[in-house]
Amino acid sequence: MDLHAAISIRHSVRSFDSTPLDPATVAAIVDLAGRTAPLDGRPVEVALAGPDQVKGSSAPYHLLAFTAQDDAGFASAGYVLQLVDLTLQAQGLGSHWIGLAGPKAKRPDFTILLAFGPTGEPPRAEAEASRLALDRISNQDDPVARAVRLAPSGVNDQPWRIEFAAGAVRLVHQPRGPMSLVLAKKMDKISLGIAARHAAVALEHQGHQVTGATATTAADGRFAVELAYR
Repeated sequence: MDLHAAISIRHSVRSFDSTPLDPATVAAIVDLAGRTAPLDGRPVEVALAGPDQVKGSSAPYHLLAFTAQDDAGFASAGYVLQLVDLTLQAQGLGSHWIGLAGPKAKRPDFTILLAFGPTGEPPRAEAEASRLALDRISNQDDPVARAVRLAPSGVNDQPWRIEFAAGAVRLVHQPRGPMSLVLAKKMDKISLGIAARHAAVALEHQGHQVTGATATTAADGRFAVELAYR
């Protein structure tokens, strides 16, 4: 299964099998995370951790992301690890973003973790995804907008608005729901990075080349992530 197809079936897997993954498979996953180009040149350090090294999760494997503690750093973590998330599910493995878990050995630059492992949970049908109507997040119905709509986000709030221009797609921060004040500082920015990865995969599926992924500011001063393509 390719990454674009994985967008339609990915879901937050919470039930993992106890059978260990082949070490070469785990090493390939860590390697993918380490060599994925970050957003806006903001480096993302990724470390592998087992359940004994993490609090708030009992999954067999975790990728811990460490970044600069600012909007662009948070978005970069989402952009990098969502490529891994889609790759895992394309391979038939399970994965789950966990915002309230973290390493037992505290570091001030810890940002987010992605839990993963083998699972017996079946893929989710796209129609089963609980998401906002497309016109709530975009004024245009196209494959990029549909891919972004399926992106996971903190408490599933989809805190973005998609803007299209010639050779560019911009995801503008749009806080939503009763948790917006809590999520706006960090989780929403991670979510924008995740959504930007879905947009990039959809663009590449259409034959475009994504030439840049940058953090920017919208006309009204809100944080945004912009993808340039040709």
